[in-house]
Amino acid sequence: MKKFFALSMLTALVLVGCSKAEAPVASVPVVDANIIANAPVGCPQQTTLNAQSKEAGDVTFPSKNSWFIDGGADKGYFHFANYDRFDPANTFADISGTDVHVYFDLSTKDKAPLAVGTWNYRKDAENNQLSWLNISTEKLSGGVFDDNGKVELTYVGTDYVCGKVTAKDSSSSLNGEFIAKYVKPNY
Repeated sequence: MKKFFALSMLTALVLVGCSKAEAPVASVPVVDANIIANAPVGCPQQTTLNAQSKEAGDVTFPSKNSWFIDGGADKGYFHFANYDRFDPANTFADISGTDVHVYFDLSTKDKAPLAVGTWNYRKDAENNQLSWLNISTEKLSGGVFDDNGKVELTYVGTDYVCGKVTAKDSSSSLNGEFIAKYVKPNY
């Protein structure tokens, strides 16, 4: 009888323990890897740069794959990729499949450091020079040939370089804001 009573009590405790409501689990906020939470003043919180062309389709680049590579005091190179294996040390590695890589160069004629300002495409008379705007895919690397195309830098630092791009021709376009991670190469 003692065994039956002990077994009954143990069964009752197990059933009571199982019927208790579980404590709610604290919710953890979901963080988007493409949002820069503490973006500097003058920078968007995320890259919205969009490329469109027959070969590339319609691609908006993630902030995590937006890069500015310091080219020295008076020049810099921007790279945007829709794939995660982009390497700032090997910027023109092979791209394949649906990979899209956008790049453009900025420089100053007077050799002054890049700063907040506007770079106009193919405007030789100005100090700030935008060499080209390029959209590359596995099958084609082509420019966006807009004589009114421009890049406006809104922030230049050693953490990020930010701004916006506006360029459109009859077959392609680049438009949107960017927050690009600053990279100083080891030359």
